Order: sequence, then C-alpha cells, then structure tokens
Amino acid sequence: MHEARKCVLVFLECLVTLTTVIVCPTAAQDLKTESPSSPIQQFNSSKSPATNPTTTAVGSSLRVRLRLDDNSQFLGAAEISLIPSEGYEVVGTPSEMDGETLFTGLAAGKYTLEARAPGFLSLRMSTVIEATHRERILYLVMRLKPLPKRAEPSKEESPAAEPTSPGANAFLEGSAAPASGDIWMDHDLEVNVPPVDPSVECPAPRVLKGVGERMKEFVSNLEKFTATEEVKHQTLESGKNQQPEEKRQFAYVVTISRNRVGAFLLEEYRDGNVDASNFPRHIATNGLPALDLVFHPVLAGDFQIKCEGLGQADGKAAWQLHFAQRADKLVRIRSYSVGERTYRVYIEGRAWIDPGSYQVIRLESELQNPVSEIGLTKERIVIHYAPVEFRTQKTAIWLPQKAELYVERKRQRYYRQHTFTNFMVFNVETAQSIQAPKGSYIFINNSEQDIAGVLTVIPGPDTKRDAVTLKFVVPARGRVFKVVGLGKDINLPLTAVASATFVHEGKAESMRVEASLANETTLDIIPETMITKSP
Repeated sequence: MHEARKCVLVFLECLVTLTTVIVCPTAAQDLKTESPSSPIQQFNSSKSPATNPTTTAVGSSLRVRLRLDDNSQFLGAAEISLIPSEGYEVVGTPSEMDGETLFTGLAAGKYTLEARAPGFLSLRMSTVIEATHRERILYLVMRLKPLPKRAEPSKEESPAAEPTSPGANAFLEGSAAPASGDIWMDHDLEVNVPPVDPSVECPAPRVLKGVGERMKEFVSNLEKFTATEEVKHQTLESGKNQQPEEKRQFAYVVTISRNRVGAFLLEEYRDGNVDASNFPRHIATNGLPALDLVFHPVLAGDFQIKCEGLGQADGKAAWQLHFAQRADKLVRIRSYSVGERTYRVYIEGRAWIDPGSYQVIRLESELQNPVSEIGLTKERIVIHYAPVEFRTQKTAIWLPQKAELYVERKRQRYYRQHTFTNFMVFNVETAQSIQAPKGSYIFINNSEQDIAGVLTVIPGPDTKRDAVTLKFVVPARGRVFKVVGLGKDINLPLTAVASATFVHEGKAESMRVEASLANETTLDIIPETMITKSP
C-alpha cells in the first residue's frame, strides 16, 4: 500500500533532458457600387496589349484549390483531372501551396473538372475559360464520404460472448470503448485489426509525412494551454462487484517547449502543483497531450510504423496506422516511476489519421511486454482528439478531449477516464500576424507600388440579388481584406456568392488574391488593366 501511494504514471520522456517526472499596414480607400453591367465594361477600352488582356495571345491558367468544410486547406492525397470538351486531358502540376493544382496554357473553351480523394465524395463540375481569363482560381470543398453503418448481428446469429476475464466489459457510462475486442487480452491491438477498405491503397509516405508535419506544428505553435480536467477512477473487482467511483476536478495547465538540443519538455500542473496525492489512489497520470508525438520526425524513427489502409474512427473515414516500439531503440516516449526508480515501457498501438488534414483523431496503445519489476501486466490507453482554436488567432490545434486507461497491476485492475473542457490555448508568438477573417477575399500586394483594382462579386442566379463592385487601392507591400456578409464590405450572404472577378493595374506576379470562403466559388484575376477614375 505504501508503494502504491508512491506510484506515478509518466507518459512522456522525450530525449534525456525531459524532466517531467512527478514524485508522489495603411488602410485603403473604397468606393462601392451596385449592379455593374459587366466586370470588363467598367475599365478603359484601350487597345494597347499592355493594358488590355483580351488582345494578349497567351494561354490562360487555372488554379484548383481544395478546401475542407471548415475552410482550412485540404492536405490529403487528391487526384485532379481537367478534360476539355474536345481533345485530350490537360495534365496539372501540384504547386508550392498545399491543396493546389496548377493547369497552364489553357485555350478558351469548356472544361470538365473532377476531384477524387480517398474517404471523400468525388466531385465533378464544369468551368468555362474565356479569352479574358488570364488566371482563374477555382475553390472546391471536399466533403467526407458518409460511411455505411455496420450491421449489428442478431442475438440468434451471434450470441454475446462472455467476458474472457473479470471486468472485461466494465465501461463507465459515456465512455468510448476501444475499436477492437477484449481490452484485457494480450496484444489485442495486434490480433484484432479493424477492417479497412480493400479497394483503397494507402499512400504511406505521404500520410507519414503529413502527420509528422502536424506534430511539428503542434510543438512549434503551442506554448501553453489550460483546461478543466475531470478525472473518474474506478477499481474493478471480480464479476460486477465494482468499487465506488472516485472523482476529481482540476484546473489543468500544460506547457510544451523544446530546449537547445531539440528535446521536448512537457510540464503539467493541476491546481497549481504536481502533487500525486491529489489523484485517486495517489496514482498520477501525466503526458497524455503528447502521446501522439510518436509520429514526430524526432521520435518516429524509434517505432515501426505501418499504414494498414483506409479504416474509420468515430464514424468517419481515417487512415489507420499501426506503430510499435523498436527493440533496438531507446524508449523515449513512455515510462513508469515508482518511488525513486523509473521503468521504461515498450508500447505498440494504432492511430487513426484524418485523410484531409493528417491530424491524429484517435489513438490506442497497449504494452508490448509486461513490466515484471513493478507487477504491471496490462495497460490500454484510448485517446480522442479534437481541434481547439488559439486564443489570439483563428488557427486550430488538436488536443485530447477524452482519454481512458485500463490498467492491471499486481492482479488489481482499475479504469480511469480523463475529460478536458474549457480550453484556453496560447501560442509561442507574442506578436501575431494579421489573419484573414473567415468569409473574405484577401488581396496581397508584393510590389513596391500601390495597385488600384476593382472586385466584382456575382451572386448565384437563384439568389435574386444584384452583383456588388468594390474599387480600392492595395498599398505597396500591404494587404486588404473584403468581408462577405449582410452589412459587410460585400453586402451578400456568404452562401449566395457564386463567382468573382478582380481586375487590377499591376503585373500578374505583383498581386496575390485569395478567397476564404467555405463553399465552391470561382475567382478570375485580370492584371495589367487600366482602372478609370470613376466606377
């Protein structure tokens, strides 16, 4: 009993330096008009090739930019096809921007575009390239494919199996059971592999690179977060005679950093201290927010990682990765501390990765081998992740929302559930860059000269609304935002926007234009066009 009071679980020890061990621009002027007759008719009709793109005999370009429902960039493996009404398919090339494919040298005409990605609905649409289109940007929203519900076998066809060991089916109300079968079975995650779609090949290098990048962003972006943590603890006895549930609630604070040699440093405080006696049975659980760092490039080499295919987690399609600690590598991610000694733990497990963002959405781990020195024979961890926004900018990071532990030590089993709410997230940068408002057009001037331009936003034909035109100047090396919404810069409902045209006086490479709209839309950019003094 005295030893149990000193037992502390430590879930992160990244490199030898980790010490997380617990004992016990100027504003542009605008001019707004309504109902223009045509985006082109407003401007000077000079026949000079330098100022009128209609006479420039060059092919047009089309940039296809993929987005997710939350308007974030689509990072997954996608195939984009562009087929003209007559002739051969046009081959595009991925650009430096994530989720963008570039098609160049396009002749005027009608095209059919198709976008396909594992786990997402295929999308097909038509677009027309006109002679006046020097550059067209097409925004497409990729939507997850609904998964068919798995048929539940009837009791007559498949009688419910008896628990293989005491407490095997002991889940607290509201808990999410592991994806596989018996949590107390040795190597359950190895034996019971969840099914995957046999028709989909996993692009393993791309998935591993993508999830590794998300882990790098996690460490570099996050400095500290706070949350309310609720802990439920229950000792499991034989049969159904369980011990009463114990509950604790903490003001939870986590700081994450890296030192000069690249080691991850994670520190956790509950109610302002690190006293293990505050936990039920004096057993502290630490390091849960960082367990998915097994996929960080610094630590991924310590594990054998295999992409099993496209499975599902929490009712959504997800890449399924299996990982196991390598025997020839030092254990740096997991350990137990009992008294003054630390025991490194070899783990294996499975993670489910979002196919559009490469974020870890669920992770499960178990012991590779028992730790006989401390009587640890079983351990299972189940963590669910969800996005949490920064306090100072609209950027989301993924943090644990719920974590569950099933432990058997010295023939005694217990279940513990951690639930995190009321997050407040702080990032490393003290001076935040200006972020584009959601539902807006963004204009970035990369030149040393002010550039005048006119934006014309066209609503869909079913909306019965007039187009809106804005004339403004983008300052040299500056940026301008134009927000869509009733009573905003562009007085239209966000869902009413169908297309837009931006005509400006600068050269093509001098202006970068973006649309932060969570719906399909087109944006045509026409450079080197003289803007008249009146709309």
